[in-house]
Amino acid sequence: MSRRPILHRLIVLSLLAVPSAAFAEPLIPWPWLENSRYHTWKQERDAARADWYARRSLDPVGSRRRYVKGKFWPPFPRPEGLSMLPSHRFHAAHYWPYPYVCEDRHSVHEFIATQEEAGWENATTLYDYHFNNDDQSVNRSGLMQLQWILRNVPEHRKIVYVQAANNVAASNLRLASVQSEISEAVGLENSPPVTLRITSPLGRPASEVDVIQRKAGESQPVPRISPAVSAGAGGGGGAGAGGAGVGGTN
Repeated sequence: MSRRPILHRLIVLSLLAVPSAAFAEPLIPWPWLENSRYHTWKQERDAARADWYARRSLDPVGSRRRYVKGKFWPPFPRPEGLSMLPSHRFHAAHYWPYPYVCEDRHSVHEFIATQEEAGWENATTLYDYHFNNDDQSVNRSGLMQLQWILRNVPEHRKIVYVQAANNVAASNLRLASVQSEISEAVGLENSPPVTLRITSPLGRPASEVDVIQRKAGESQPVPRISPAVSAGAGGGGGAGAGGAGVGGTN
């Protein structure tokens, strides 16, 4: 078979592909040119394929539950729908447990952060026993707690909470007394925020605990345990009786 017809066809196609003065673009554009229809179709196909793979990447891992003959197989909850693609299944097995463990770690960190926040709030709160009952001013115990907050608490945690009193007037007196003590200690420009907090004390004043312990010690009954009976006489009598018995047998 002669190769001339093939060469002629290639020459004709090359001449048709070369742009001429009458046409702005070649009659048969090369497929790798950006203005060709094949190039546009290939871009659209790649975009649709990437979107399809992205949507399938959200499929959950593991086997699927099926409904067969009136029963769910397996009986416990499992994902339903299409199974994962082989490439996605290999990706999940290769990088397991990431990213499925990220939500668990986030929940644990969030729980710890909540506990830490509540602990700092309790540590930086001035309770009822930190104020005098007559004028709601800060007492000596409250001043010590306030100095600890101003000196030792980190800056992002330095918020002074004041337990709300039974009425608004008493709560305002507490806030004014705390702000006055803070401004006197560190100055008005360095004063941390003071916030009213509706809470209850977690413990008791030291004076109340001391009174309870003293009353408990004073109210203890007198010990009524009888003294131990000396076993000297009883032991000797038993020994003598034993000796007499032995002698009688002889």
